Amino acid sequence: MNMPRTKTASHMLSTTNTATFPFTFASRTIAHQGHPQRNEDTTMLDRRRGLAAVFDGVGGANAGDVASQLGARTIRRAWKRILQRHLFTTDSDLLPLLADEVDIQVLLQQTIEEAQEAISNEGDRRVKFAAIEAGKDTYPETTAVVTALTQHPTQKCYRMTYAHVGDSRIYLLRSGESLQRLTLDDGYFMLKMQDETLSEEDALRIDQATHPEQLSEVEREIFSKRNGITQCLGHFTPRNALLTIHTAQVEIFPGDRILLCSDGIHDNLTDAEIEAIIRHKACTTVARHLVQNALKRSRDLCLRAKHDDMSAVVITCNF
Repeated sequence: MNMPRTKTASHMLSTTNTATFPFTFASRTIAHQGHPQRNEDTTMLDRRRGLAAVFDGVGGANAGDVASQLGARTIRRAWKRILQRHLFTTDSDLLPLLADEVDIQVLLQQTIEEAQEAISNEGDRRVKFAAIEAGKDTYPETTAVVTALTQHPTQKCYRMTYAHVGDSRIYLLRSGESLQRLTLDDGYFMLKMQDETLSEEDALRIDQATHPEQLSEVEREIFSKRNGITQCLGHFTPRNALLTIHTAQVEIFPGDRILLCSDGIHDNLTDAEIEAIIRHKACTTVARHLVQNALKRSRDLCLRAKHDDMSAVVITCNF
């Protein structure tokens, strides 16, 4: 079984909104206060091709920013090439429309696999040509969450195909419903559930705690290890010999909001706090509010407080 690794951890705002395009995209990312000139998170938006992603570099000074940026570039290029091959319509005012027989989950998985290969090769190159301190891990690694929005070929709605590796997350908020977490972290909680020492309900309760008194001593110890991840994009080792890319699809309807975020957001904020912000803030400023609130929490005396890079991408379906 893979053992979890702990991530250690500029300023950018991007919004797009037009009268004709069915989605509004907003993004915000800030660097860890300990290294404000080096953001190891990378956000990626390709509005015209319906592509969005968040990458969270692993390993602190050991090239996490290199991995996250390389992952973003590789996946963007791969998705562009895939659409050139499979696109059914080229209407610039609409999202891509692919033929119904095309398996978008497989195609999106291929982009992640290309990113994995590129990051692994870059790690090998760096180790081969750089001066390496004895025992120092210099391989770049990153988590990834990627979404691809397309027109549904037969229904009057849109389709979101998504893929993830690691503990960055994707959430969906639908009118009249509670916030849904679409991804399950590749992390310590998952290990505890797999060996049946922790139920899914207890894992969620511990993960959402805000004060020490809400948890037992054993649960506080589990909570302290929640940042351990069991896989990411990067170098393969005997302990990390296989990469499992999680993929799925969901239909998207008017009013839906989608959040992609690094753990700097969801570690500091509870799901309830995330839901309140997504539900009530404007579509062009919601990502900024998420980051601002996570940053404020990171400076509080709170069980959840965590200094980290913080990134959020929010996509709103307008009609």
